[in-house]
Amino acid sequence: DREMLFQAAAMCQVFLPRREPLTPNEIWETESGKFNMTVIPLPVLNPQTHKNEYLGLPYGTKARIILAKLNTLAVQSQSRIIDVSSANLTQFVTSLNLSEGGNQFAAVREQIARLSNCIMRVTFDGEDYMTNANMPIVSRFNVFKDQNNPQRWPEQIELSELYFNTLISHAVPISELHLAALSNNATAIDLYCFLAHRLHRIQKGKPIFLTWKTVKDQFGREYSRLADFRANFIKVISLVKSLYTDARIELK
Repeated sequence: DREMLFQAAAMCQVFLPRREPLTPNEIWETESGKFNMTVIPLPVLNPQTHKNEYLGLPYGTKARIILAKLNTLAVQSQSRIIDVSSANLTQFVTSLNLSEGGNQFAAVREQIARLSNCIMRVTFDGEDYMTNANMPIVSRFNVFKDQNNPQRWPEQIELSELYFNTLISHAVPISELHLAALSNNATAIDLYCFLAHRLHRIQKGKPIFLTWKTVKDQFGREYSRLADFRANFIKVISLVKSLYTDARIELK
């Protein structure tokens, strides 16, 4: 009976940056076990100056919620093409439980542009060989020219075929209400999506034990001290469990 959004299974194991990278051309790397993802920003041609420039990587809670919404529109329509034009932006922003203020519009446009201008290098480190795949989220986007209002914001995006097929085959349902409740905490969103993807796959009576180092490697690479990460992550777990009441997690 809940309104559902969808996240790609791969994005429930490795995650986008939680904070804005220091420079627009900075590369982000994250891993989970043998699964590694590198997110690389691509330059985009400025329609006014006709010079290539970097926008930076998508980051934070908005990028995560916007991507889930874009995924949901693609799953519901079974189409790779999504209209994010100004005419539809009000409805899009409202559906994200964000206010209709100008700052929110600008922030949503910015994150969609960043999602459209990056590519993911996904690597699986197997026993006999290493598999690498380049997977952009967006393969094509249109920016309409307006001499009075030059823009870099996509008006229409087309998800890449590889990302779309992966999403359709392995879409993880997540509660829209829960995501909205976690909209101020990127780590909490990452943990929630991870649990939504993993818990239902664990066989009854066969729990999985994760060391704190393993959890830190996946959710807290920015922390230098394990003790600092653990203290903060316990609070994150408590927040997520208050919403995801079916989750069975025990701390040792």
